[in-house]
Amino acid sequence: MEEKKNINKSLLSDDELVAMFFDENRQELPDNGFSQRVMHTLPSRSVWLSRIWTAACLLAGVVFFVWADGLGQLRHVLMNSMGNFFGFLSSVSFSGISPVMVVAVAFVFWATVAWNFLVEWKEL
Repeated sequence: MEEKKNINKSLLSDDELVAMFFDENRQELPDNGFSQRVMHTLPSRSVWLSRIWTAACLLAGVVFFVWADGLGQLRHVLMNSMGNFFGFLSSVSFSGISPVMVVAVAFVFWATVAWNFLVEWKEL
């Protein structure tokens, strides 16, 4: 307790001052089983209603997905995305890139990955 009185409070942050205040003025109240009694008196019906509501929403979502031809739409989006990606790849020109540049980029990339791995490993 003496150490806390000697601390220069003007150098502490607001969070530290609040934490210090609550540590010094902590009061423990006896529970005497009150929390357990409250938990037992809560209605268990709400749990069942929550589960029924979740199941109904899930069923409605599945019905809507099937009704709106969700699988066909997903297939359509996937095919369009793949077509766009392959179209992009076919439009890229590699004529200005030398093999030395590719090796240099690969080296810098892997050196960065290794450095980040070592820094993270050292912190553990």
